[in-house]
Amino acid sequence: MLNFIKKIQGKKRDLEEKNPRQDAGPDQETRPKPEVPRKILVVGKGETPDVEVMDYAVNLAERLGYDLIALSVNTALGQKGRLFTPYKYHLRKKFAQRARDAGEALRKKAALKGVGLEQVVKCGDLRSAVAEVHRQSKRIEFVITQDGIKEKEVNGDLNIPVFSITGYQGERAMAKDADSRGSGLIGKTVGFGLATAVLYAAVFMNTDTVMQYFTKGAWYAALPIATVFVFSFVHGAFSGYLWEALGIQAPKKVQPRPAAAKRPVARKRPRPELRINT
Repeated sequence: MLNFIKKIQGKKRDLEEKNPRQDAGPDQETRPKPEVPRKILVVGKGETPDVEVMDYAVNLAERLGYDLIALSVNTALGQKGRLFTPYKYHLRKKFAQRARDAGEALRKKAALKGVGLEQVVKCGDLRSAVAEVHRQSKRIEFVITQDGIKEKEVNGDLNIPVFSITGYQGERAMAKDADSRGSGLIGKTVGFGLATAVLYAAVFMNTDTVMQYFTKGAWYAALPIATVFVFSFVHGAFSGYLWEALGIQAPKKVQPRPAAAKRPVARKRPRPELRINT
């Protein structure tokens, strides 16, 4: 995609050199018509394309001097069969309203960088929606899709370059895992903390009963050992989850220490000696 962008920028510079802009003089009667800006079509399944894709598209449009068309397609609400129920029509209206509300925020965000943004909401087949937008709008240079949309779903019979922005779904999944893990850590910390408090309170509030069973002998002699194991497990789990919730974690793998490099031992060169045999 980088080579494609450089090619577009080169064509733009060539056009500016061939047709330099000239200010219209007072005697000039006819003015040239305003040129229709080139556009980038951003396709997404849902109310709006993903935030990462829109940020990339806005920055790219600002760099190239293009406008944007954000196409929101809901493939699940397409008209299949002969009957089109009023409930599906209601769902379409709700989807369109939510998409327009979300698109207004995108339009303001793009306007801050001087990029014009037009939102189009469609329901049905993705390829048909892209083809219809391409017929209605002029000068669409290329298409940007979010992760999960294949080129054959968009392109069809249209001769337009299609680029898919990938790689950000993994970061999203990692962020979601971190959030869910954080909430799970808090729950486990609170649970084991309450269990620890209950165990300590039960022992200290019933010391006579505890000592009575601990000193009976025979099989009761194993009760102190079992109690120590239970307290160690519960209190240790509470401490571990507490430190992990605070962001203090022990390394999972033991990092081997780098071995010191062996230095070659300098060898002494033999020197010739003069000896006299007597």
